[in-house]
Amino acid sequence: MKQKSISNLEQEIMQIVWEQKKCSVRDVLQRLQKTRRLAYTTIATILQRLHDKELVKRVEDKSGYIYSPKLSKELYSKNIAYTFLSKFIDSFGDTAIASFADSIEKLPTKKKEYLLKLLEDHDKYK
Repeated sequence: MKQKSISNLEQEIMQIVWEQKKCSVRDVLQRLQKTRRLAYTTIATILQRLHDKELVKRVEDKSGYIYSPKLSKELYSKNIAYTFLSKFIDSFGDTAIASFADSIEKLPTKKKEYLLKLLEDHDKYK
């Protein structure tokens, strides 16, 4: 599944939606006001964009919309990684694969072992 990229503010708002499970524009605004000042209409616009990108679903409530994640953070992350890697390999071919292989050596031991186990498991179940 090709995943549309999102801006930093959209990511910040998605993080709140993932944590809250269900929230209104006002809920998101209250959380964000702890660290930044944004207008209610800005949050509403961003949530509309996230809805258009099919990252959140919404149901009408007596005072507006209630938003919830359409897919989990884990699935979203997998889709973004897949899209990025596909574009990277399509653009740079063997150079991209060699670069990826070199970067594995720079990972902390536990992460490297985990990645190699994932690759091994993937090959077993193909």
